[in-house]
Amino acid sequence: MVVKEIGIIGLGKMGRNIALNLLKHNYRVVAHNRSKEPLEEVLKSGAEEAASFSDFGTKLGRKRTVWIMLPAGDVTDNAFRELADVLESGDIIIDGSNSMYKDSARRAAMMKEKGISVLDAGCSGGPSGALNGMSIMAGGERSAFDECEQLFKDLSVKNGYLYTGESGSGHFVKMIHNAIEYGMMESIAEGFELMHNGPYKSIDLAKTARLWNNGSVIRGYLIELTERGLGSDRELAGYNPEVEDKGEGRYAVTTAVEYGVPFGAITESLYVRFSSRDGYKFGNRLLSAMRHGFGGHEAAKK
Repeated sequence: MVVKEIGIIGLGKMGRNIALNLLKHNYRVVAHNRSKEPLEEVLKSGAEEAASFSDFGTKLGRKRTVWIMLPAGDVTDNAFRELADVLESGDIIIDGSNSMYKDSARRAAMMKEKGISVLDAGCSGGPSGALNGMSIMAGGERSAFDECEQLFKDLSVKNGYLYTGESGSGHFVKMIHNAIEYGMMESIAEGFELMHNGPYKSIDLAKTARLWNNGSVIRGYLIELTERGLGSDRELAGYNPEVEDKGEGRYAVTTAVEYGVPFGAITESLYVRFSSRDGYKFGNRLLSAMRHGFGGHEAAKK
């Protein structure tokens, strides 16, 4: 069976664009969201409303697939508990949140008792990727993944999805992806802070980033975002230097301790985010600019 209709719970920056992307691919989308504005947007684009979780049981055909795109933690746990009373054996839940991988494995075991399959799908690419093609790391029962493979293919860039193995593995791989992202971003921020504060004030930081993105060893998306952030304001005055963390860096550091894996650079990058909440360093403003660029994260003025 190939999934061509789907329920979506949570129409934040990622969930809304996933819904719009699937509508472009001619999926039937039944959507639920607490606030009305994003819901109205996807309804205008052709989605149908699920006024409550119970609507997924009646509005979707047999062998239902429901994608949860909610904040990790209690909110996602509550959604699983409610869906457990709505869905039936043979149905599939896809959890696209940044959940701790142990929570994902626990939820999958809980739902398996009811015959409901769970895929933990780590998603990278930010809101733009959700709309135009992202990278997806999916763990869970192989048979459930096979049923949803075309769905993941439609939502991804070319070669942009991977079956990672048993339940929890998708979110485990995404956790490590985000931890590496922390370390890479910190290295870029520190390097540009040295250029900014160093002896050569004539250096154009944005043009340097553009140069490095053309043929250099460190070229890539984060350097591209660096160029964008620096393009209009060398001082990045509009960006908040207080850099938040959403949890996955912490999960990764504690997991590294659990397994005795040296994790120095990434651990330090997490600590820098903690320390950023007390100061106004240029490098921290650049971290905020990059986060805003790829994820639409808040970058309020200070």
